[in-house]
Amino acid sequence: MRIGIARLWHEANSFTPTSIGLGHFQEREFAKGGAGAEAFRDTSIETAGAFRWAHKCGAELIFSRLAASAPGGPVEQPVLDMIISEIINDPALDMVDGLYLSLHGSCLGTEDLSPEATLASRLRARFPGLPIVASFDMHCIPTPALADALDGATVYRRYPHTDMAETAERALDLLQELIRRGHRGKLTLARLDMVLPSFNMRTDEAGPMTEIEALALDLEAEAAAQGLPVSVYPFASFAYADNPETDSGVLVSNLTPGDPNATALTAEFTRSMIEKMRACAPAFRPDLPTAAEFLSARPWQDGRRWAILEPSDNPMSGGAGDTPGLLRAAIRTQLPEGAVFAFFDDPMAVAAARAAGVGARLSLQLGGRIDNRFGAPVCVDGHVEGLTEGRFKNTGPMETGIDVDLGPTAVIRTGPLRIILTSRCYSPNDPQYFHLHGIDPGQLPLLLVKAKNHFRASFGKLFDAFAQVETPGPAMADATKLPFRLIPPKRLRLPSRDRRQEISQ
Repeated sequence: MRIGIARLWHEANSFTPTSIGLGHFQEREFAKGGAGAEAFRDTSIETAGAFRWAHKCGAELIFSRLAASAPGGPVEQPVLDMIISEIINDPALDMVDGLYLSLHGSCLGTEDLSPEATLASRLRARFPGLPIVASFDMHCIPTPALADALDGATVYRRYPHTDMAETAERALDLLQELIRRGHRGKLTLARLDMVLPSFNMRTDEAGPMTEIEALALDLEAEAAAQGLPVSVYPFASFAYADNPETDSGVLVSNLTPGDPNATALTAEFTRSMIEKMRACAPAFRPDLPTAAEFLSARPWQDGRRWAILEPSDNPMSGGAGDTPGLLRAAIRTQLPEGAVFAFFDDPMAVAAARAAGVGARLSLQLGGRIDNRFGAPVCVDGHVEGLTEGRFKNTGPMETGIDVDLGPTAVIRTGPLRIILTSRCYSPNDPQYFHLHGIDPGQLPLLLVKAKNHFRASFGKLFDAFAQVETPGPAMADATKLPFRLIPPKRLRLPSRDRRQEISQ
């Protein structure tokens, strides 16, 4: 069994001021062929899952282009066209028995708003009868054209997304079954006409997405009990990809579309999932305090160690590491000694710190460097406490084994606060991000961090309490303050909640 594999993984935020070029892919993942794919064998991403699956099943993997970039703005169209064309025209795919696409699902080009659909549709035109399956991020934006081109699909079930490799393995299981049966499957897409914000979406504790995923698994078990190959995967979409197709819903794969019982079950499962998601929608509604409101209460005074998250500039939601809101509120607050702020992506500030040297005093303007729509820069007077080259390997569980290059970095101390500055924008979701700078996150009294739910995968047990606070930014909770152009406004309005969201524990 020869399985072709291609990967296009990028989550686009329409309100991030910068676009994604070829260099962003090359910094993260830009490989081709088996030798290139080997670099990701021992990680926790989809490519590693494919290697595990192939070893278990005795399959031969034929790797086409593997391209992934950290979330950010839309991808420059010539770069996107190059990646798609390279996969479409790859002669290595001529003799495969099936094709697996590792996709994010929320990619945008500067011109093409549904590049995953473009990729899958062109592959379907080239291989009309070939089984083609895909895996997606939970925050994907599948379109009818994309669903029509595929025979089956899987979606991350966990948030934080610690099941990337497993999601690939499940997709390859579907593909293997389609190859065995010798016919195409049918992927049904049903949508809610409502975008579910991700602030209350974690599945590592009780909550609305946990309930939704539990129902999906129950329905799959029901299908298995009847001997029917039907799989069920809800998705939540990504609001900040301002796209007319942005919507949450469910993908149901039916591997025996000619079986009337499986077809009836698919329709029943689709209705059940949409009803459940609609019923759970109010619980996804975010209700965050402002940074100034929350910090002014100084909750750390009772001795608890706090991590305070600024999701509006979370790099994993397309933030640029540039908004000043949380830092401005922090320096106006009496912080505990040893507090840390992570981070600003500011190569010029890092260069100034390196030129000055460790121990030197300097004055910096932080935030608002790339885009001042979300606030003017904050003046910081301090001294250079540390400098690094910015390289480490993730220890996980998020993206275990991935090599990270922040570019040159600096740590600036101002009063009780240390501020991490980097030369590249990368989420501080791994403990090694802090150990690199000589900071033990397990000993911090207070961490202020540009992050959201993925942060909790590694740090959930290192702090006593967590909070998300609202500041202006490209991924802010109050999406009505962002200049949407393409998403119908009604999709962004959720039913009201009966009580204020719990933001801490």
